[in-house]
Amino acid sequence: MNRSNYFIVPFLLILIIATAEMATAIYTPCLPVIAEHFQVSGEIVQWTVSINLLGLALSGLIYGPWSDCYGRRLVLRTGMGLFLFGSLFSLTATSIEILLAARFIQGLGAGVAVVVALAVVRDLFDEKKSAQVLSYMGMAIALSPGVAPIVGSYLTHSHGWKMCFGVVSIAAALIVLLLFFWMPETLPEKKRSHFSLKSIGRGYAKAFQNKRFLTLALIPSLMIGGIWAWMAALPLLFISYLHVPLQHYGYYGFSGVAFYVLGTFINSKLVNRYSLHALLLSGLSLCLLSASLLMGAGFLGVKSPLLLQVLGFPFAFGLAFILPNGTALAFSEVQEGLGTSSALLGSLEMALGALGVFLVGKFFEGTMISIAAIMLIGTLLSFFLYFYLGKRRLKDHGLFKLSLKKG
Repeated sequence: MNRSNYFIVPFLLILIIATAEMATAIYTPCLPVIAEHFQVSGEIVQWTVSINLLGLALSGLIYGPWSDCYGRRLVLRTGMGLFLFGSLFSLTATSIEILLAARFIQGLGAGVAVVVALAVVRDLFDEKKSAQVLSYMGMAIALSPGVAPIVGSYLTHSHGWKMCFGVVSIAAALIVLLLFFWMPETLPEKKRSHFSLKSIGRGYAKAFQNKRFLTLALIPSLMIGGIWAWMAALPLLFISYLHVPLQHYGYYGFSGVAFYVLGTFINSKLVNRYSLHALLLSGLSLCLLSASLLMGAGFLGVKSPLLLQVLGFPFAFGLAFILPNGTALAFSEVQEGLGTSSALLGSLEMALGALGVFLVGKFFEGTMISIAAIMLIGTLLSFFLYFYLGKRRLKDHGLFKLSLKKG
């Protein structure tokens, strides 16, 4: 592959994932307005977020093995074409039922973004370089869901919530065009597998048998469940209960993303100096601190949106150490069937994200408690998996002391 593609491909992947992320980030400030527009409860309108993530999770299971068989480029074009259709369908929705269906279709298309993007990065780069590239990509991609809530707030305030889907549709159309003219193929034909239901089943069976991969994949997936609970419930909490003006809410979302971007920048500089395991543990520790403080604030009845947002900053910063390093470590355990493993990881992330949104919608009572509880449970489970993995790793090597530096 042409050397210039090592820069073009990550750029395209950033655009693809950023557009998929923008579809929800630009939309979350609209949730209270949509609930009022369709005369439904906050819990029902949050289903439009969880059903979108469910579509992401289900479709990813197909996109991964499909890309192993037919190449990354064809699958990216197909998925983003479906995403464009779902976005246009959402734009024309006349009832909450139609919007739910449209968001599901949009999710089915968007599932291609993360799954195939991860496989493409691993096609091109080794473990350390993958972690570094994923950090840079995360830094750039985070700007989309950071700016999008601000844009979504103003669009909804000035032109109505449907305008948000109009902007996403335009961005999706441009992405589809770029994929046809710029995207090279990163998986040579000699490395492709035969496509059949039996081969897909064997591929997933092998991925499920890889316990180290599964354990490492669950860590970022659980943390994504926590952050999606935060993203889905915070607009309702801030706008409907704490009376933050709709047009101002986006700035709160952007401040959290700014800390995530700062974290990804710092992580990209540290991956060559410290083990990925040590960086992962650092991120988990920061998230545990943040979730615990937010839980305490919930029980104390803190009503300050600014203070609650500040207490969430360490969680955003810690995620920047967890997502790229956890993902890179998980893929380091995969020898073949990269697309299938990528699909499994991506689907786990979206499934747990959908679960986080569902749970927070079910138990949200107008305070921070249910949001922080989901974030805290996900972090504690991730800690358990990390130390379980460390114990297994030391046992496999006949060691008796944990050495983070040896990782």
